[in-house]
Amino acid sequence: MKRKDFVAIKSHDWSHFIIQSMAVGVVTVDEEMRITDLNREAEKLTGYRREEALGRFCREVLQSSLCSRECPLRRVMKTEEIVGQEAVLQNRRGEKVEVLLSASALLDDQGRLLGGVEAFRDIGPFKRLENERRYLVGMFAHDLKSPVVAMAGLLNRLLQGKLGELSEGQSAYVDTIYREMTRLEKLIGNFLDFVRLDLHLITPLPSALHVEKECLEVIERFQPLATAKGIELKTEFPKEIIVIQADPLLLQRALGNLLENAIKYSPPNSRVVLEVQEKEEKIEFSVTDQGPGIAPQDLPHLFELMYRGKSVGKETGLGLGLAIVKSIVEAHGGRVWVDTGPDKGTTFYFTLPLKAPEA
Repeated sequence: MKRKDFVAIKSHDWSHFIIQSMAVGVVTVDEEMRITDLNREAEKLTGYRREEALGRFCREVLQSSLCSRECPLRRVMKTEEIVGQEAVLQNRRGEKVEVLLSASALLDDQGRLLGGVEAFRDIGPFKRLENERRYLVGMFAHDLKSPVVAMAGLLNRLLQGKLGELSEGQSAYVDTIYREMTRLEKLIGNFLDFVRLDLHLITPLPSALHVEKECLEVIERFQPLATAKGIELKTEFPKEIIVIQADPLLLQRALGNLLENAIKYSPPNSRVVLEVQEKEEKIEFSVTDQGPGIAPQDLPHLFELMYRGKSVGKETGLGLGLAIVKSIVEAHGGRVWVDTGPDKGTTFYFTLPLKAPEA
């Protein structure tokens, strides 16, 4: 098709107006890969006016990093699937623009191929924001956490009498400072872990795990905390040995957060149960307590970062534990949910696939 054959779209062609009004760049091509339309946002990103682009081969205008490899538009016109991926465009001014693009085939009502359409959005600002978040995480890890750990260590040495015996009043003050410093260290660690998971700075390193063994190690770690409140920790496992592909540290972290919450919100002399069941291609973990339950208004926000429910009573915390559990479970390809109600206790469930998901 020659350039002179590309005529202005008539005013009653609503598809043209929809494309032109979209806040993402849109380019349509015919079967020969010549541009048949280009909207205002695409003009800004490529530096070409629509009149200049019509009839040109798309590679002349888009100059994408994918042009030298498998062109997304050619691919979708062959397979009729939808393709989404990141790419780098070089605009008319020689500037490189990072974009997230989506390409699909254009078919008529009878299913005949007319060409292809590609939509792309400038993700440069989002990339810069992500880099800033990564920088902040690094700053927190080094400039905030390290001094807190050091101070807690020095306070512990004072309590052990390394610099001489403390008076009763001095010991009480130093012990209070030490406990608060340890609590602050834990909060900083939880926050950093959540952000690292969210930014994929921490990703699961799956290995073959004996599920019962991992669970019993977590139970043993929290037994002193439960004993102090008179809470019985019980476990229920299948008769057969279950082995899954998961990250041992992250799995124990998720289970530990749920057990710690269950112990924290359970009344004295009650019971907390950790149960494991095999269901089809998944393993289901559950932690059940006999606490007051969770109010209905808190449920939609339960796994949100920093959310503190109205029904948590006097217990302290920043609402990081459940957000971390959700991040860990979803990073393994599983899901997490809760069954609860006022005065009926709470059961947190999560599933993990028997086989580790592909990276």
